Amino acid sequence: MIERLHRHRPGERTPRREVPLAGGAGAPPAPTDTGEGLRGAPGEDEPSILGFPAEIDPDGQRDDVGPGRAARRAGPDPAVRMVVRRRDDLVAAAALALAGVAANVSLWLPWVAGEDQTGLFLVRRAVHVVGSGSWEVLRLGLWEPVAIVLCGGVLAVLALLLLFPAHTHRFVGVLALLVALAATAAVMTLLVGANWSTARLGPGLWSGVAVAGFGLLGALKAMLTLPRVTTVERQR
Repeated sequence: MIERLHRHRPGERTPRREVPLAGGAGAPPAPTDTGEGLRGAPGEDEPSILGFPAEIDPDGQRDDVGPGRAARRAGPDPAVRMVVRRRDDLVAAAALALAGVAANVSLWLPWVAGEDQTGLFLVRRAVHVVGSGSWEVLRLGLWEPVAIVLCGGVLAVLALLLLFPAHTHRFVGVLALLVALAATAAVMTLLVGANWSTARLGPGLWSGVAVAGFGLLGALKAMLTLPRVTTVERQR
């Protein structure tokens, strides 16, 4: 009993028994923070995109991967610029010129099969009737030859305008289309008056049909031709 009192004196602490950890004789050393494990997590001052670190280009801009950067990379070359070339329309001009030639030919050919009334005779007769102050030109059917011949002459003039270089000839094409439609209306009126019988059509009237046909082709060609756009280098 005296030995127990001697072992446990008042004021003396009992030494704590150290329990060894499993797998080793002592506690493992504390891991050192070398930055290897926290490389994937962005810091508070580091730029990030949706929680992921953003790479920085050498010039100081962010290397954002997205449509914006792809558009900047694939954008137009600042060293070139787009221009619209001025050009003529030879095909449309040729069609309108043929319409003018057909109108000129119709003046020297008979318009009705089996008769000698040429286009020039019909035009002179229509001018004489209008000069006398009478509107019988509409009832006698004399306005159609005059309209076809005049439309052919206007189409020939428009053909000359198509020879001048321009960005587009759509305005001239619209004017030619209106004139060609007037010639077409005159031809259709003559065909209706003949009960759609082609046997009564003379070579002069077939020339009038050619005026309307070539006029429509040339007008549509001038209207539907797109401008030619090319690229040239910028002058520095």
